[in-house]
Amino acid sequence: SAGLGVFAGKSYPAGSLVGRVGNPAFPTVDHDWHNSPPASHVSKNEGDYHWPLTNYDWHARDVGMDDEAEDVTVTVAGFGAAPNCHFRLLNVEEHRATYATAGIDRYDSPGAGASTPWFNRSSTAERDVAAGSELFVDYGSNWFLSRENFNLVPVYENFEKAQAFLKKYGRLLVGSENPKDLVEDKMSLDDEVQKDLWEVVKTFPYPTREREALPESHKDAVRAIHGDIQAIEKENSIRSVDYLKEHGKCVDNIVPGPSNIPHAGRGAFATRFIPKGGLVAPAPVVHIVDKVATNMYAETIGGPQGNIVRDEEKLVSRQIILNYVFGHPNSTVVLFPYSSNVAYINHDAAEYNAELRWAKDAPWIHREDWLNKSVEFLEDQWSSGLMLEFIALRDIQQGEEVLINYGEEWQKAWDEHVKNWKPMPPESDFNNVTWWTQPAESPNNKRGYIRAATFNSDNTTPLRTLTEQKIVPYSHNVQMICMLNTNHESAYLFQPSTVPFFVRDYDAERDDPDDFHSKGDYQHLCNITDRYVWENDLEDPEEEEENNHGHRYTVRMIVKKLSEEVDVFEEIHEIHNVPRSSIEFRNKYYSSDTWLKGAFRHEMKLPDELFPKAWMNVVPKKEEAEKEG
Repeated sequence: SAGLGVFAGKSYPAGSLVGRVGNPAFPTVDHDWHNSPPASHVSKNEGDYHWPLTNYDWHARDVGMDDEAEDVTVTVAGFGAAPNCHFRLLNVEEHRATYATAGIDRYDSPGAGASTPWFNRSSTAERDVAAGSELFVDYGSNWFLSRENFNLVPVYENFEKAQAFLKKYGRLLVGSENPKDLVEDKMSLDDEVQKDLWEVVKTFPYPTREREALPESHKDAVRAIHGDIQAIEKENSIRSVDYLKEHGKCVDNIVPGPSNIPHAGRGAFATRFIPKGGLVAPAPVVHIVDKVATNMYAETIGGPQGNIVRDEEKLVSRQIILNYVFGHPNSTVVLFPYSSNVAYINHDAAEYNAELRWAKDAPWIHREDWLNKSVEFLEDQWSSGLMLEFIALRDIQQGEEVLINYGEEWQKAWDEHVKNWKPMPPESDFNNVTWWTQPAESPNNKRGYIRAATFNSDNTTPLRTLTEQKIVPYSHNVQMICMLNTNHESAYLFQPSTVPFFVRDYDAERDDPDDFHSKGDYQHLCNITDRYVWENDLEDPEEEEENNHGHRYTVRMIVKKLSEEVDVFEEIHEIHNVPRSSIEFRNKYYSSDTWLKGAFRHEMKLPDELFPKAWMNVVPKKEEAEKEG
């Protein structure tokens, strides 16, 4: 009933990369806030604006985007969206994405911020995967438990209960728990009666997740009684490679690489020869009925409480995913293709070698009748039901970049952007859109934008103190985090009249984050007030040198505390002899290239002959002017 599935065209040993390369990832930030009611600090609920990608998105932590923004969800194409989840057959493990801008420099390229810098979210085989196996990833139980339309999908514990039920069913059939007794001549019920009985079990009028975890046929039920439901499900999930070649769509005809198009970053390149008319890539799409849902607004003070609310008069940007959807000037509807690597297919208005068409032979995912349905119908659909295909317009050679035409509206918008774009000197780089477009607290000294990972990977340079940073500051986009335990046994019966000040030495046992109850207990913004050479006192001096640069630090943190007896207040903690391993750099929210102020945003155009007329709900400007005249 899942519709689309992803299958292995070859065998994958445990731990090996599934596919040729990882997939791109697209952060969406503060989405509920940007779609909240006017002058309200309360975010809209999911149902108040149409965003089916919520059923395909990942938590920021799972993809490695914790510090991208305050509130982040992440859309991952390819293996991040297409595979299904079966808790007894999980065979693919997902990893974090990598941040790299593919040579696009925010200080000298108009393409900066126009393409996602997050890529190579890789997937590896969790165990040996045989050719023809369906590939399953772990959505997490809560994904199903939190969605009403998936209220019968079994999760981990349901399979355990289903297996326990099968053992009782086996005793009913033969009066024994011995697997050797499960043979036809020892069963008290003949095959027809077993079939009828199992049909009663599977069609009982009160469906549950446990019932859905049971095998479909009565014969499979008998096989699973003293075996495992997993073995039956695994067997039923495998297709022959010949079957896949005849009925499936190959997703590894293209692979990302440095594009030949100026300012484009990455492009898509053919992994094999693709003949004229051949399939470059399938592209199932998720529909969004109104692209306004990608708008990002400035902040203002409003509402009866004087809250920070969105200013509908000041559109400051749009979510990065807008650059990866297809739409039409006469419609609010846009389509996001989520197949592997199609997001890397770039534009060339003159030399394009591929084009789009609607899929003709994929009824398991492409519901052609949707093309004649209204926008109101689409708004009631919260999962993918359509598929496009990229088709070669001529022979495409192995290693050749695949290009399409994004449309004249896109070309006009890009030309205008390039015309008006001006280079930004590093010392004026204050990132980025909305309220955080404020000057850095300290001058950037032409150091430019440097990601936190660069500092965290430096195992030789001592960290700078506050005094040193006044002369040689770190890049404006990073901040220091100290992973130290600020819990204590002091009890506050009333609001302190002064700020409590605690001083102590670093304690390896107390400050071990594995012993803390939550990350909030030990991750704090901090400053280094002193640095000193540390004489190694570990059994392995090389380990001390590698982890701590041969130095220890005095750090100071201002920590907010919340107590039932008193209001929120602050404490100051000063800790001495802190090792380098307890200090991390983090990127400040909204500081990545994704949210550069003035970054290019525009959807691609689905050609007139492909875009459904039933979805054209916007009056063209020319017709509107004629009516007014």
